[in-house]
Amino acid sequence: MEKIVLYIVSIFFIIGVLDYILGDRFKLGRYFEEGINNMGPLALSMVGILSVTPIISELILKYIVPITNKIAIDSSIVASSFIAIDMGAFKIAENISSTQEMIYFSGVLIASILGCTISFTLPLALGMIKEKHLPILCKGILCGIVTIPVGLFIGGLMLRIDFKILLINLMPIILLSILVSVGLYIALDKVIRIFTYIGKVIITIGFIGLGLQGFTSISGIVVIKNLLPIGEALTTVGKIAIFLGGAYVMLEIVKRLLGKQLELVKEKIGINSSSIAALIGSLASAIIVFSTFEDLDDRGKVICSAFSVAGAYVLGGQLGYVATEAKEIVLIYIATKLICGVLAIMLAFLITKKNSIVIKES
Repeated sequence: MEKIVLYIVSIFFIIGVLDYILGDRFKLGRYFEEGINNMGPLALSMVGILSVTPIISELILKYIVPITNKIAIDSSIVASSFIAIDMGAFKIAENISSTQEMIYFSGVLIASILGCTISFTLPLALGMIKEKHLPILCKGILCGIVTIPVGLFIGGLMLRIDFKILLINLMPIILLSILVSVGLYIALDKVIRIFTYIGKVIITIGFIGLGLQGFTSISGIVVIKNLLPIGEALTTVGKIAIFLGGAYVMLEIVKRLLGKQLELVKEKIGINSSSIAALIGSLASAIIVFSTFEDLDDRGKVICSAFSVAGAYVLGGQLGYVATEAKEIVLIYIATKLICGVLAIMLAFLITKKNSIVIKES
């Protein structure tokens, strides 16, 4: 069943290639090109952090595992709660998780949702939107974070993890979700500084890893022996970019085919066209939400921010990574992220009043 998703994306990839050859006749070749053009930015952000994952794994094995073993929690959950799946969390989980199911649960599900939010999405949002929008952003992020444990619980059951083991391993996620939610509510400025700092630390570690890899690759001098081979890191990045070449074309065609239905959704939930476009676009990348945040109405800002916690990237770079590294659970990955995302939208819908929103059509 998982292969069906990959086959579908591969067909859209071919469609994109053909239209690109035809000079973008159907305006699909540009989306294929956009996907492939992600290779450079992906390499810049991923190669370094992937390179140092063996070192991070060793540190966790040495200092964290003895603690987590005493409380029967899989040690990889610590890293996956703060690091995105494609920024090293999956590789770390592969090295230190106790079972294959926990590799998938921690390295894929937790890391693609909570880890991505803390290490990438939130720092990204804080850096892109205006200060006046921070309260409404945090309201949406709160909706997304609160629903994470529910979605992860369902995802864990789909992975057939023992009920008791699943509950025990969800406790750190529940506690972290509560802490983040309370922090955003009562100490917004401090939480913003903490998340910004975490994001900068992870980015800095990644560039140190990239520097070490670049020096070794060019000079042939091995500075640190246990870096991930550069070929493995670049292969991962290349496969993701190729996948995006098909995924972006697929998203564009879906938007065209469902145009009328999306208009009905817009009217039903009371958000403007820009908000609908951002919500659909976030399936590929949360950058689309925060780069157009000014154009969204207030309700749209909350709903899109809420969905970005879990639903963002579900059909973008993360799916490309999962399809490369853990294709056996592609459907479980998609289902879990969408469950969390839809629950977040529902909560955001409930806490915002339709009649209080001024619809601003762009």
